[in-house]
Amino acid sequence: MEVFKEKKPEFWRQTWQDAHNHSLHARKRKDLDELAYWDAMADFFAKTARKRSNKKGRSQTVLSWLEQGGAWQSGMEILDIGAGVGNFTIPMAQQAKRVVALEPAPAMLEAMRGRVNEAGLTNVEYLEQEWQMLDPQVEGLRGSFDLVFASLTPGIRDVETLEKMCACSRRWCFLCDFAGRRWFPGHEDLWQLIFGEKMPLPGHDIMYPLNYLYVSGYLPFFRTWIDVRDREMSVEEAVASFELYFWSYTTLTPEIKRTIRSYVEERSVRGLYQERYHIRLGMILWSVTERMI
Repeated sequence: MEVFKEKKPEFWRQTWQDAHNHSLHARKRKDLDELAYWDAMADFFAKTARKRSNKKGRSQTVLSWLEQGGAWQSGMEILDIGAGVGNFTIPMAQQAKRVVALEPAPAMLEAMRGRVNEAGLTNVEYLEQEWQMLDPQVEGLRGSFDLVFASLTPGIRDVETLEKMCACSRRWCFLCDFAGRRWFPGHEDLWQLIFGEKMPLPGHDIMYPLNYLYVSGYLPFFRTWIDVRDREMSVEEAVASFELYFWSYTTLTPEIKRTIRSYVEERSVRGLYQERYHIRLGMILWSVTERMI
């Protein structure tokens, strides 16, 4: 019987990198300007956020869990990495002393500014930077925050970007990411139709940072749950959304455009396309001051 041997941090560093190299993200077009892609998505995300503004959802699940763990209290100073259109920045700023919202895509940042202003908040600072390119020492961020927060951001993609979170925190770090396969019916069906294969996994799975932190001596709290979302769009909105998504992976030939439009029209009722998708998410909370070395 083989004796169990604990994997070392370097094992999980390499495993995480290997997963990234063979992931859905690795299939992106080589000529893709990622910031331009996220800018193109800004209007869609902002509209979606407004539709869900009065609904209990992911932000409440996350913040309630943080509160239970003692990592969410009023008067905190928070760094929100990959803040997008402010879905977490805004509710956190309503109780925090200060929130620094890092977002590299200009249109996303502008949409967030508008929503923050609408909410009447004056304690949000903006940092237009790519997390993987940022130097905490140069920016004066090292050890500056009670909570360093990152949710579903491509900015946390490897050990270096994860350790940078720890460097900026004086107490807590939080990371939310995918936990296994996502169930996006439209994207998965169209991927099969367009590429003739099953859609790859995202690559940035929560298991990699979780195991790296664990074997590095941190004491992470961990939770998974299923996030269910309903999408409803007009035919034209759905077609545009799918076209933008697949444009990030391949050239949109006339044939691909016809495939997307036919798919949407065949599944629409009275001009509306609807789908329900399921995402298994994982959350990690850890203290940078509690570590067994």
